[in-house]
Amino acid sequence: MLKRIAEWIRHHQVLTFFLLAYAITWPGLFLIYFIFPGNQVVEALSFPVVFSPALAAMLVSGIADPLPKHEGSKARWITFVASWILASIVQILYFWKINKIDPTPVVIIISCIFALFPAWVLSSAYARTPGIRKHFSTLLNPRGPALWYLVVFLIFPGILLLAMGITRLFGGQADFYLAELGFEGAAIFLLLEFLRGFLMTGGINEESGWRGFALPRLQARYPVIVSAGIVWFFWAAWHLPYDIGRGDQIAWILENRLIWTLMVSIIMAWLYNRTNGSILAPALFHPAMNAFGNQFSVTIASRVLIIGLAIIAIVSDRMWKKLPSDHKAVYESPEQPA
Repeated sequence: MLKRIAEWIRHHQVLTFFLLAYAITWPGLFLIYFIFPGNQVVEALSFPVVFSPALAAMLVSGIADPLPKHEGSKARWITFVASWILASIVQILYFWKINKIDPTPVVIIISCIFALFPAWVLSSAYARTPGIRKHFSTLLNPRGPALWYLVVFLIFPGILLLAMGITRLFGGQADFYLAELGFEGAAIFLLLEFLRGFLMTGGINEESGWRGFALPRLQARYPVIVSAGIVWFFWAAWHLPYDIGRGDQIAWILENRLIWTLMVSIIMAWLYNRTNGSILAPALFHPAMNAFGNQFSVTIASRVLIIGLAIIAIVSDRMWKKLPSDHKAVYESPEQPA
């Protein structure tokens, strides 16, 4: 029975991934927002739901390519401990500086528990199971030109700053909401938002799945634009309980998920492919987008620039075509053991 299930999963990897991501996340979000709204204990216990894309990718990758096992290595434990310490510090500082919660023993313990998840994901680059190691390897050993990773990080703040300048030049209103904090205060705020996002909310937890797992498998069968569109649909719908639960206006949810999430999905597919299938690229872009995007006014100029970049990505990479089968951003099915 288990052998049949494993075989089915190997032949339906993307479908299994989507099903698992939703099965882990949606029940948790319903508990947080609709069954026990405002209950901090439930919210804390349900924290793993945001890691469902990474966890689903890990499970399916391990089943798809299970043998032969690598030997255990010190590198995994060193990575795990170092990542756990870093993530714990970031979470404690985030509670303290952003949420204004004093670092009491309870806060420190909760932060250290939360930090286990990003440590596990990052250390999976040295996992014993071949499929898991291969999948997560580009988080710590990224591919492609180094310059692209600077571009990845600077795209979103660059768009927003340029849009603010254009808007003010033509007499419009465009604000940077952290201006009152001064340069140092704003820098600390954005750094903590970015680091926490990279480690726990939108970075490695999501992009190890959406772009890292689903996109290359879809690109093995479909043109890039179709693959990015499929990922967009499931990625956008995955957020709906969160959007509704926190009280976003329906008009904004529709605009954001139908238009802007699609534009971003196209841009991230472009970045993933330009870095030869490196998960680190979208895992850096996503938290940079969240950290900076929430601190600037949404203007006509910013909307135009985002759409323009998506169009440039489509045209420059001819996304209406399939990638070559030997492209590193295309999934290559492993030889199955006899």
